[in-house]
Amino acid sequence: MSTRILHTADWHLGARLIECDRHAEHEAFVAWLLPQLVALRPDLLIIAGDIFDSANPPQEALTLYYTFLSELARKVKCRTLILGGNHDSPATLHAPREILRALDVHVVAAPPADPAAALLELSDAVVCAVPYLRERDVRTAQPGQSADLVAAAIREGIGRHYADILARARAIAGDRVIVGTGHLTATGSTASPSERTIHIGNLGAVDAACFTGFAYTALGHIHRPQRVGAGNSVRYAGSPIPLSFSEVDLPKEFRVIDIAGGQLTQHAVAIPEFRPLRRLTASVATLAAELARHQGTAGGVLEPWVELTVTDGRTCPDLDRQVREAAAPLRLRVLKVLTPAPAAGAGGADAAPPPRSLTELRPEDVFAERLRRETIDPASPESIALTQTFHELLGGLYDTAPAIPPEAAP
Repeated sequence: MSTRILHTADWHLGARLIECDRHAEHEAFVAWLLPQLVALRPDLLIIAGDIFDSANPPQEALTLYYTFLSELARKVKCRTLILGGNHDSPATLHAPREILRALDVHVVAAPPADPAAALLELSDAVVCAVPYLRERDVRTAQPGQSADLVAAAIREGIGRHYADILARARAIAGDRVIVGTGHLTATGSTASPSERTIHIGNLGAVDAACFTGFAYTALGHIHRPQRVGAGNSVRYAGSPIPLSFSEVDLPKEFRVIDIAGGQLTQHAVAIPEFRPLRRLTASVATLAAELARHQGTAGGVLEPWVELTVTDGRTCPDLDRQVREAAAPLRLRVLKVLTPAPAAGAGGADAAPPPRSLTELRPEDVFAERLRRETIDPASPESIALTQTFHELLGGLYDTAPAIPPEAAP
């Protein structure tokens, strides 16, 4: 007898890229994934957080989510574990959990009141369901605490949560291996700009030692697939599609974990590119030829989206028109046009960079800009306190549901 687990994460259904909807890419991913699952026949599918991109996902994202789960139950008949991420609203994920239970889908979007309620038993493994842990889940706020003390308390609280659930799993595991999960930042991992940081800096980051005792830990939150620490037992699956132009060169995959006789093996399955994202550089004179060289072909893959840097674009008064006319007959879409800042002496050493639109900024970026305009020193105690409060409020936007009662355990 053996047990097979599939580990994926960070789907971000409902995501947009510079006002462009990603639904077609997510549909293509799901259409590709289902036959993979049929062929692999897992006993458990883990989606380690950020199933949605926002607390209030669009209707088509919800429809795709429910359609996938129903097709999974019909064609594969495996169990599914959905963890809440920092982008997810516990209320949104928990609302249909009793209906989803009929499909053998287990939703843990916030820590259960009883940690034992987050244990999922398989024939060869016990899986510990740990969603994104918000600050209120792991520490009690104390007045007058410094940022360093807050960071230490958060790390200690996260470590304590994992130690508690591991102890409960050991009490029932027998000779079965114990698999951990999580949605957080582990120190030593490499992030990309598309990840949203809820805690200030790395306040919520933990060392890989936090996962000692788990045969495998299935993590979400970092979009680059990678291992954490010296071994291969703590891994991020990464996101299935590139969520920003900064991720164009990142490989995409999901993990397959096989457990038999107390031994665990794993391998990756590469995820194909459903829509090419391209970062191109050209001059005004060559932009038409450069775009034409990278246009898509008919059929199969969705049309490419392009971030275009025009090296001499600042000297071209009608650059937008030229880009539009060059791209119009091609099978691609230019989403973003950049013009490098002039070198010192060419346009002035203090030349301001081009302004960014709100679609390119995270909430944290907007708040930091507001502090700058109020001439508040980023390193000052006032700035640290204000930023901490802002992140607590931001985290609260995704934290609108009470803890899971014990009777709702997976």
